[in-house]
Amino acid sequence: MLKFIGSGSAFNTKLGNNSAYYKEGNQMLLIDCGSNIFHRIKEGNLLEGIENIHILITHTHADHVGSLADLILYTYYSHGEFAKSKVVVHSLLSTGVKEVLRLNGVVENIHYEYATLRFDTITTIPSLRVTIINCYETSHVNELKSFAFDLTIKGKGVYYSGDANEINKEVLEAINNNFFDYAYIDTCKADYEGNVHLSLRELSELIKPEARNQVWCMHLDEGFNRKEAEDLGFNVVTNVKGDEHY
Repeated sequence: MLKFIGSGSAFNTKLGNNSAYYKEGNQMLLIDCGSNIFHRIKEGNLLEGIENIHILITHTHADHVGSLADLILYTYYSHGEFAKSKVVVHSLLSTGVKEVLRLNGVVENIHYEYATLRFDTITTIPSLRVTIINCYETSHVNELKSFAFDLTIKGKGVYYSGDANEINKEVLEAINNNFFDYAYIDTCKADYEGNVHLSLRELSELIKPEARNQVWCMHLDEGFNRKEAEDLGFNVVTNVKGDEHY
């Protein structure tokens, strides 16, 4: 369903910053745009034929918004029609992403448009057949707000955790009852008290074996063992380059 430009944690430079996308015709949904994601988008020529980009922001750590300003300004000045806004940023106001962009010289209603997400409010992007059903605040770090999303994409139910060290009780029940077609979960090998991400051990304790085939591990740290996760019954995302897996 989703394709991943990068699938690594903040310090896993080999896999790149965690960022996913979905295309429908000349439209693109992008989830987060970390420090090395604009470079990977350019290198993979992922904007070919794309006229509008809807960017969903989970939170404002650099590995999730570090090159967002670059992407927006590039699309405004160098991609498609000159000096025309082609990006809509979707987030909850409490992420503070508008201020991050302002400090980078990116001007709302000129370089990009902003769409405010709200809890328990359905947001539809008809051109992409994407609906944001709900938003959930996640437990990540105290310094900033981080969010997860319940989506439908082309009729498929999708949960995207963003960065989180736990799974909302309502969402966990839905996953264990096979409600989602795809559940993308922040998963790491690191396992210690105070971890701001969810360890593979914790994930395996939370998700019933019969529900693990719908779960995809993402935001992988350097110690993450793909085979170990797959042996437990989970899927693990892979990066793409030019829309092809590698």
